Amino acid sequence: MTLSKKPRRSQIERTTETQSILVQAAVHLLWQVGYGRATTQAIARQAGVTTGALHHHFAAKEDLMLAVLDQSSIIIEARLQSLDDADAVHGADVRTVVDHLWQIYGRPDYWAVWEIIIGTRSDDAFHDRIVEHRAQSMAYIVKPWLGCIERLTSGATAAGAAAEIFEFLLIAIRGLSLERFMDKDDAYFDRHLGMLADFVRFRLRQADDAAEPSAEQA
Repeated sequence: MTLSKKPRRSQIERTTETQSILVQAAVHLLWQVGYGRATTQAIARQAGVTTGALHHHFAAKEDLMLAVLDQSSIIIEARLQSLDDADAVHGADVRTVVDHLWQIYGRPDYWAVWEIIIGTRSDDAFHDRIVEHRAQSMAYIVKPWLGCIERLTSGATAAGAAAEIFEFLLIAIRGLSLERFMDKDDAYFDRHLGMLADFVRFRLRQADDAAEPSAEQA
């Protein structure tokens, strides 16, 4: 019996795989030891490659950190976009959306993003690039949320008001995620997520009511 040979991977496939491994290693170390100790040497060791191999793919630590942010944005956008899937939005309400966001931003590995933001404060030029990167990412991330508004309200809520509510929701969830460091139990998070959903529902209703007179006049 002749055994068929596995097809050889292309150079692009090997490069993509190595870069993915390096990004995952960086995320792990950012979460475990912080930005300062997540050196290129430590990341290469975590990934099981040489420092030279790391720099072949990422010329400097800054390039690798931007790749970490890129991956985070892609994952977040994809998960938010899933709210538009029929199964995800069937009977969806504000609490469903809050829980969905908590699954994204409440994850411990999201702390890697904050490690980069906080850890680069002493490097003005690079920190400005980080801030700009996050601003651009938010412009894409907010789109799926705006698409949910029609299902969560009467559809009259202005996009600007909805975007502000979404930004507040993210701020609150990110802040709540820090409580993980205080060893709070699941009931604690469930209770506060419920309170957050109640408040967001109230603000959406207010925004909806404020928009309806304008819609009728038009």
